[in-house]
Amino acid sequence: MEPSLDNVRTIYPLNKTKIFKHEEALELIPLLMHISAKTKRELNVLNSQLGFLKTNSEKAQQIQEKINLELQHWSDKIRRLGAIPVSLCKVRIPGDESHYLWEYPENRLYMH
Repeated sequence: MEPSLDNVRTIYPLNKTKIFKHEEALELIPLLMHISAKTKRELNVLNSQLGFLKTNSEKAQQIQEKINLELQHWSDKIRRLGAIPVSLCKVRIPGDESHYLWEYPENRLYMH
């Protein structure tokens, strides 16, 4: 299921902090889910390739570079949505009174 992009109004600069109302943070969940699921699938493929190529250090290095790039792309996308990457597929969303935490594949937020 593709996320509805109707609610995505703004892409933020990487160094700007956005404060979300609870409803706005909830609206991010489908997009966070989509981005994280895609990244997890790609990382699973790359990690399988890496495990298979243990003995070929040159190819293993190339795959490791792809893994690092995929992680960086995920992090950049999350930041552009106004959220803060905590670890792979775990996101902190700045709120007006506290922070919200979201972790793939959850469909809800937790207060932090």
